[in-house]
Amino acid sequence: MEIADMLKAQETARSLVYRRLADAFCKPSPALAAVLEEMEAALETLGSAASEDAARLKSVFCTVDIRTLKVDYTALFLGPFLVPAPPYGSVYLEDERRLMGDSTVEAHRQYLSLGLDLSPDFKDAPDHICAELEFMHLLAGEALESVDAVDAKRLEESVRRQHHFLQNHLGAWVPTFAAKVAEHAGTDFYRGLAFLADAFIAEDLEALTVLPAGQRAAADVST
Repeated sequence: MEIADMLKAQETARSLVYRRLADAFCKPSPALAAVLEEMEAALETLGSAASEDAARLKSVFCTVDIRTLKVDYTALFLGPFLVPAPPYGSVYLEDERRLMGDSTVEAHRQYLSLGLDLSPDFKDAPDHICAELEFMHLLAGEALESVDAVDAKRLEESVRRQHHFLQNHLGAWVPTFAAKVAEHAGTDFYRGLAFLADAFIAEDLEALTVLPAGQRAAADVST
């Protein structure tokens, strides 16, 4: 397989993993079965160690009732009482678990810099875990377009932007968030999902760090 084809397969799979992680952190529904199936397949394509976590999560999902998941989801992430694992970056990055802090504004600024904004149907803050995972999905998609266009400069910029966003946003707060979920979850499903998200994000950040500002990928795609 040529380098460009390998990069296409890689970025397609990375984009899909982030998209399906975002879907998995939405309110639970029977559609989660297909979400988990696609996520596991994409992780296998990447050769990710997290593919085994996805397989276990899929098995757990088959044994739990959707109503039970909805109760756990509400208790963990929504309230109405004290929420033990708020799914917002600013809670973990700002002093005093503050919502809508500077980190929230910075995440939103990153979206706007690519001509993106939150859908009117999305009623949560810009640093909600689903929004940030969706943004990584789009960034990986941009990298895929760069490979298709044989645009080494655009690919390098995409890799740099992805690394920056992971390092300063998802990679900076998801480990603490995942620990909170593990501590307070009433189901193995949400413990497993939080662990999987944390493991994949850490793995992906390390992989992007190995590529110095995308230079190696850019060099490969241009040859």
